[in-house]
Amino acid sequence: MTSFRSAVAAFGVTVIALTAPALAADEAGKLTARLTITGSGSECRVLTVGKVGMTNAQAQYLVDNGATARVEVWAEDPIYDNRVYKAPKASLSAISDRNGGGLFIVSDLKLSCVNYLDEDDKPPFDFGDEIYTKIIFEAPGYSRMTKRSNVVHDNFGFGEP
Repeated sequence: MTSFRSAVAAFGVTVIALTAPALAADEAGKLTARLTITGSGSECRVLTVGKVGMTNAQAQYLVDNGATARVEVWAEDPIYDNRVYKAPKASLSAISDRNGGGLFIVSDLKLSCVNYLDEDDKPPFDFGDEIYTKIIFEAPGYSRMTKRSNVVHDNFGFGEP
């Protein structure tokens, strides 16, 4: 079990290094979120990386004492946004980094591009798709936190211009 946790933590560090934007400093207790979507056609990788700024010791305490995070995939629309997918629990890791460390949240989903991300699928409203994710974080001693990621603009359906 310990080697599994180490592998998950190492994977998280690798993912963070490749996807997280450079930050000057992390604010203690602040939740950040970044979305990257790759792939096309039948399968898209929806990678959400989040972080709550805190010390490594605080983060490890939360991981050991029941902190949870989950990610929801949302379609952005002019009138109202709609949730298109509710993911299972995300992976949590306590990490020290050049910004002071914190609690890293990683959700790496593989979803059907057409079934979940092609949210504007009928003319005249099909001007491309706008997708974002929300991280919902809960931990002992913290108020429930929600953070919306950046919006990814693309065409995820078949036969779109």
